[in-house]
Amino acid sequence: MGRKDSQRFSIRKYSFGAASVLLGTTILAMGATGVHADEVLTSAVTDTPLSASVLTDSAADPATTVDHSEKQVVSVKEEGNTTVTTSVVTTDSLEDAKASAVKEGVEVEETAPQTHTSLEGAIANNQAQSKEINTVVYDYEKAKEDHKKDVAEYEKAKAEYDAKVAEKAAADKANAASKAQYDTDQAAYEKGLAKYQADKKAYDAALEEYNTQKLTYDSKVAEKAAADAANAKSEADYKVQLAVYETAKKNYEAAMAQYTKDKAKYDTEKKAYDAKVAEKVRTEIENKAAQEQYEKDLATYNVAYEKYQTDLAAYKTAKAAYDAKVAEKVAADAANAKAKAKYDAEMVTYNAALSEYKANKALYDAALAEYNTKKAAYDAKVAEKTQAEITDKAAQEQYEKDLTAYNTAYEKYQTDLATYNTAKAAYDAKVAEKAAADKANAEAKAKYDAEMAVYNTAKAQYDKDLQEYQAKKTQYDQDKAAYDKLVAIKAEEDTAKAKYEVELAKYNVDLEQYGKDFATYQTKLAEYQTALAQYKDAKEAYDKYINDNGFQDLKDVETVQDLTFQREGGAIHTINGISAYLTRDAQSRLNTSNVHQYDSNKLETSDIVATSPWANNETEYIQVKEGDKFVVTYDNLNQSSMRENTDMHPIKRVIYRYEILSLPSNDGKGIAAVSSDPTVTLTVGASTDQNKPVKVAVDIEFYDGNGNKFDLTQHNAIVALNSLNHWTGASYVDSGDKPRALTVEAKDKDGKTVRGTWDPYADGSSMSIENNAVLVKNGTADFGTADVTISAENPIKIVAQKATWNGSEFTVSEDTVIDATSVNVSGAGNGHSIGTDEFALDGKDDVIGSYTIDPTSGRIIFTPKKKFENVEHQESANVGNNKYIPIPNSSVSYDSATKEVTSFKDNQYIEHGSIFNGESSTTLEGWDNPSSPYLYYGGAGLKMADGHLVFTANGANAAGQPTVYWFAINSNVGIPKNPGEAPKEPTAPEEPKAPTPPTITLEVLPAVPTEPTPPTGPTAPTAPNYTVVTVDAEEPTAPKEPKAPTPPTPTVVEVPAEPGKPEEPKAPTPPTEPNYTVVTVDSEEPKAPTEPKAPTPPTPALVEVPAEPRKITAPVEPKAPTPPTPVVVEVPGEPTKPTPPTEPKAPTPPTMVTVNVPNKPVSPKELVAPKVKWHKNYLVERVTRPVPTPPTTPQKPKTPGTPTGPNVTPTSSVIAKQETERNNSGQLPETGDSNQKLASVTGVGLLTMALTGLWSARKRKH
Repeated sequence: MGRKDSQRFSIRKYSFGAASVLLGTTILAMGATGVHADEVLTSAVTDTPLSASVLTDSAADPATTVDHSEKQVVSVKEEGNTTVTTSVVTTDSLEDAKASAVKEGVEVEETAPQTHTSLEGAIANNQAQSKEINTVVYDYEKAKEDHKKDVAEYEKAKAEYDAKVAEKAAADKANAASKAQYDTDQAAYEKGLAKYQADKKAYDAALEEYNTQKLTYDSKVAEKAAADAANAKSEADYKVQLAVYETAKKNYEAAMAQYTKDKAKYDTEKKAYDAKVAEKVRTEIENKAAQEQYEKDLATYNVAYEKYQTDLAAYKTAKAAYDAKVAEKVAADAANAKAKAKYDAEMVTYNAALSEYKANKALYDAALAEYNTKKAAYDAKVAEKTQAEITDKAAQEQYEKDLTAYNTAYEKYQTDLATYNTAKAAYDAKVAEKAAADKANAEAKAKYDAEMAVYNTAKAQYDKDLQEYQAKKTQYDQDKAAYDKLVAIKAEEDTAKAKYEVELAKYNVDLEQYGKDFATYQTKLAEYQTALAQYKDAKEAYDKYINDNGFQDLKDVETVQDLTFQREGGAIHTINGISAYLTRDAQSRLNTSNVHQYDSNKLETSDIVATSPWANNETEYIQVKEGDKFVVTYDNLNQSSMRENTDMHPIKRVIYRYEILSLPSNDGKGIAAVSSDPTVTLTVGASTDQNKPVKVAVDIEFYDGNGNKFDLTQHNAIVALNSLNHWTGASYVDSGDKPRALTVEAKDKDGKTVRGTWDPYADGSSMSIENNAVLVKNGTADFGTADVTISAENPIKIVAQKATWNGSEFTVSEDTVIDATSVNVSGAGNGHSIGTDEFALDGKDDVIGSYTIDPTSGRIIFTPKKKFENVEHQESANVGNNKYIPIPNSSVSYDSATKEVTSFKDNQYIEHGSIFNGESSTTLEGWDNPSSPYLYYGGAGLKMADGHLVFTANGANAAGQPTVYWFAINSNVGIPKNPGEAPKEPTAPEEPKAPTPPTITLEVLPAVPTEPTPPTGPTAPTAPNYTVVTVDAEEPTAPKEPKAPTPPTPTVVEVPAEPGKPEEPKAPTPPTEPNYTVVTVDSEEPKAPTEPKAPTPPTPALVEVPAEPRKITAPVEPKAPTPPTPVVVEVPGEPTKPTPPTEPKAPTPPTMVTVNVPNKPVSPKELVAPKVKWHKNYLVERVTRPVPTPPTTPQKPKTPGTPTGPNVTPTSSVIAKQETERNNSGQLPETGDSNQKLASVTGVGLLTMALTGLWSARKRKH
């Protein structure tokens, strides 16, 4: 037996809600409260509709479907000089669509209403809604039909399924009856078997007790003598061990002192090393933080630089436009200056001509005035002369009359003059008072006119702002309705998204578990397939053993076997012929593995002692050399026996006579382990320096309690030739190397391609192999901060990476995304490249493992590559004159010519064609184990004749390792056993189904529309209250002093020459002022943007960490030997041999009837009624009344002149009338209580129209 070391959504979405329909018409409540111009009228849309009126039918042709529309007035309010009427518009198509939806079970929900400025828009929206609702209803009707078909199909499949279930129930019942009968028979059998086993156990115990007692009885005297000798030897051995211990104790104390010194040095170096490691970790953290800050600054810089480029382009555009404007202004200024110069020159000429004209005009006016004066004088003179001649005569006559009247009038004049002076004073005071009042009135009027001008300007601006506000308000209402709709959509989508995220989270958990389960399943499936092949081989071997007469000799092992030689845990032994023993320290130093402990070249002179340091009841390690012959004698055997006729006689002693025929070390020396148990026997090994085998000859002798040797030719003494190993190369993995982390590619939630990595050995572990099975790693890629969901729609892909040598190190030179799901990983010789290549270095395999991905689950598996050395190790046994007994399906065969028993093919590794592995793993049981059911695969039976055997091991156990052969001589023959039931094929896990992501149309809501602020109307200035001063219409007339008549004097009139009329000069024409070109240039020249400064990449700080100091191991304190205890032997009485029981026969299992039941049909999901939304459409109509024209500013009255008579119209009455008109026109019109009667009448009229319209509509519908 050899030892080895291992190295190495589809149409539209509808939601559910309640439907609300406004039915009927309410009567307008009138005359409740007056509404004034400065009040705001509010009315709930559905509370108090004023009237209903028939609108229009959408189709005039009676042969077509009439989509009748109506509107109901729901509110009327005044906004300044505008009357706003709001009506709800309904259409038959929408009402019919809603009714149809309700009838079909579709849930109808009313949402926020929309407003329209045109009737056509409201009707079109209603018709669009009706079309949308009808589409949903149609789709739902079709879905109901499909669902009905699905239900019918389901019921049919359910009937078939139920029939199969019934059939299976009947079969199960029949099977149960057969099983019950079988169970009854089996119970009876098991009961009989239990009784047999109990009897057999009692028999075995009695037989064992008999054998023991008989053996004790037969050998007690000899044993006591041997015990006395053994006691004496034990005492001598103890003294030797005590001396060895004291020496070892001194060595230990010296080593401990050196250890204390080395430990202090180690602690100092370790502390410095740990400080450097901590410094390096801290520096790496700081470097990482600096790098992250740099990356953030770089991202900020990139954003700023992009903005700079945008701003620079905008600046260049603005600068070009600005420069063009400046050039245009310069040209315009030059043209304007030229035109201005020309105009100024013409103006100078005009002014000179105008001055000359004015001078000439003045001369003309003076000459004309002089002419008129002279002409008037001339005409007067002519008339005067004529009149003088007529009146001279009359004058004289009149003079006399006038003189008389004069005297009378003069007296009256004196009286009237006094009265006049009093009235004149009063009149002058009133005139002065009125002048002051007129002045104040004029000033107030000027102020009022100025304020009115400001008001008119503000009013014009207000009207403009109001118009803009109304347009903005209309747009706002539309935007708000659209926004509210988006809010509703966003809420639905957020709900769907939240539900999806919950389902996705569960799916990801399930998917991760599925990945693990699938990886486990694949492993178990491969294990199952191997186990199935092994089961078939074991079953075939067992069937051959039971049924094939060619293996009768093997069957005899269970029936005619005379030898019982299984385990002897209490045996003691002596070795003769050996004087070279390994010290315990030497064996402990070499014992780094089962194979390395036989590396004979590592033995030193001090490792060998002449006296054995080992007790006679423990395994002893000795140095052997070619040609050595030594004898190992085992005594104190209590479990072994040999059949003599029908009696079992205890075997009390076994003697092995060994000869070392060949060893592969240069010095021909090796190490042997003499087992404390004779059934475990011997292990021999040596350093493999030459192409020579380990070959050991052994002669086996069995003795009874009297010291008599059993004659093997007279007994069926059958021993096992187990564990005949043969491998063409030991398995290993490249544990000193590690793969490059795998890079994979997928898309994040935004559809952007991102990469992730997975390092299977990030935990610090290494590739390893245990019990011939490589340790597989599995995990998932880390995508950092990216949000990545792996699915069939978004699978991961492997990024193959090829590394090349750049002169100083390997770097990745090629990145390629590939479709393959499995890739190889190279070792350091190819720079740890990843790809589908079969990597090699100098013609040798350089693949250290492979990555395998599940693209849709994201699961990644790394499997280290199991490799095999090319060092062959083959074990054989030459059976000589002993009889070879074959075992069915064993890998071992017998060469009758050479008498060699061996496996001529590799029986250690399934990969090399073996049915079983030699060693057991966690999932597969190997054959090279005494308790293995497959022990038969590596062995044979041997019927002893002379007890002479030669064991040979050719080839080292592994490259660079010793050649070791362990052979055990016992009666544990590997008889094929019934393997029982075949292994069950594992069930593949069911892959979870990814949830369907919702259709998201709104990631972020737009900004909430801002409602415009209505403009504030200007306040009209208050017309001044003019001060009215009444002045008598007639100024008091001073009495005229009578003049005394003058005696007439004949008039002498001289008539001058008639004057000539002057010629009027012609005025010059003024020049026309030029139309100047005005070019507006921005006050500030555009400024060029400032280019951002790129951040400086951080320079990583480097910390050199020294090699970690080697940890100091404290020496092991030697253990003082235990003083021997003398053996005391008592002789029992001779026992009576028991009679063996008869084993019962097992019943035959029944054949079961199998009925395949199909998968239970899944009931179709209950059809959920969709949900539709609708909204009312309001028509908003505005009627604007003309704004009253402000009153005309009154003309300032002229200052009254001297009254010419009593018939002049008094100025005060005119002024009073104007003031009255002005005061009246300055008042705003009343719209309140004074107009309630008019509103009531209007309401009644509207109501009458509404009722008439409804009646007409009703007649048309019926």
